Amino acid sequence: MHKARLEDINKLFLEYRRLFEARDAEQIADFYRFPLHYYFSNGKKSELSREYFIGRVKKLLHLYQTLGVTQIVGAVTDVIELNENTSLATLNWVLLDASGEKPRQIYSAITRYMVCEFDGELKINGLIGVNETKQLKYAIKGRS
Repeated sequence: MHKARLEDINKLFLEYRRLFEARDAEQIADFYRFPLHYYFSNGKKSELSREYFIGRVKKLLHLYQTLGVTQIVGAVTDVIELNENTSLATLNWVLLDASGEKPRQIYSAITRYMVCEFDGELKINGLIGVNETKQLKYAIKGRS
C-alpha cells in the first residue's frame, strides 16, 4: 500500500468522525458514493439511496444522544488494497461519554468500509457492518 493512500484514508476518517461528533447527517453523507452498498452483519445486502442513508444516520445520531455519546474515537486498524483505486479499511470505533471528570466508554464496534478513488477524491462506496448493531443493542439494554 502506498503511504500517501494510507494517509488519505486516515484523513478521510478523521474528518468523518468529526462530523459524527457534530451530528451532521447531511455532511456525513457527502463522504459516500450513492447508491451505497451496505452489507449487514446478518448477511443481508442492500443498496441505499442518499435520502434513505441520511434518515438512518439521523436515527443513529439520535441513539448516540440518548446514550450520552459526546466523543467518538476511531482508529484505522487495517487497510487492504484491493486494486489501484479501491481499499478495504477496517476501523475500530470507541464511543465515549466525555462529559464527566473521566471519559466513560459506552461501547466499541468494528466497521469496514470500501473506499474508492472517484473523480479525484476518496469516497466510501461500500459499508460492511461487523458488530455495531450488537454492541449498540447491548449499550441500550445497559441503560434500561
